[in-house]
Amino acid sequence: MGEKFSIPTLAKILRESIGGVLPAFGKVEGMGSSVLTLNEVWSGASVFTVRWSHGIESNKAQRVLHYLTCRLYDVGRGNLVNATITLAQTTLAEKLKISRQWIGALVSRLEREGWLEHASSKLPDGTNSSTVFRVGRMFKRLLVMLSKSHQRKTPVVKPAKRTWHFSPQKREKEILSILAKEKEPPSAEVRRKIPLLDRWMKRGERSP
Repeated sequence: MGEKFSIPTLAKILRESIGGVLPAFGKVEGMGSSVLTLNEVWSGASVFTVRWSHGIESNKAQRVLHYLTCRLYDVGRGNLVNATITLAQTTLAEKLKISRQWIGALVSRLEREGWLEHASSKLPDGTNSSTVFRVGRMFKRLLVMLSKSHQRKTPVVKPAKRTWHFSPQKREKEILSILAKEKEPPSAEVRRKIPLLDRWMKRGERSP
């Protein structure tokens, strides 16, 4: 419990645990507002509940946590950190086909190890009311790690390079060329086409 992993190590563990790329079953917002798929969250939880905790390795404990994780995702619309659900433990036992006594024991273990928090109040007849569930401190820690890992893996799209099409030097040369052509006298062909211009040019040529 309390084992630390670097971000690259975490990503490697998750890839090995699922055998490849995760499909996107839904998106979940963990801490840090990094968008995660529900399948990424559960794959991480199924790995680190075993690595960080004791007594919740059984298939039944995993089924309880998986069911509650999915319900919290659904009710919280992707916000697992702030989501809560109210559910009778007898209903949970019926859904998972596990005895009511086992459900109580498994929920207590999951809370002891920090994966869930639950609370219920006593009714006037002495029985317990429906239980309020939410993720525990270890689950929140996992969401932080997954969010950081997700941010590292998300490619940053670089803005396209802007091309400067206008070249001052080239434009300056073009303007000088135009000015030079304007100073040149009209060609003989132009003078033939415009007799008045030809006479005017000849008059200027005869002038001292």
